[in-house]
Amino acid sequence: MKINAKNYKTNEILKFIRQALDLSQDELAKAIKVSKSSIEKYEYGTVNYTFETLQKIAQKFDLDIVIQSKKK
Repeated sequence: MKINAKNYKTNEILKFIRQALDLSQDELAKAIKVSKSSIEKYEYGTVNYTFETLQKIAQKFDLDIVIQSKKK
């Protein structure tokens, strides 16, 4: 899975990742040790997750986070 973050809202990215991993909100929450309500808030966009949260997901599920600049 490759996501071009500039094409999506922050909350959409987390939901795409969760769905691609075939996890429920509850399963993801337990896996990264946060509450299910936190995952709900992240996905609805009422609260922004931190980069640390994204790192936890990447480490737990062996995902790469790549930040790439465009060459002009």
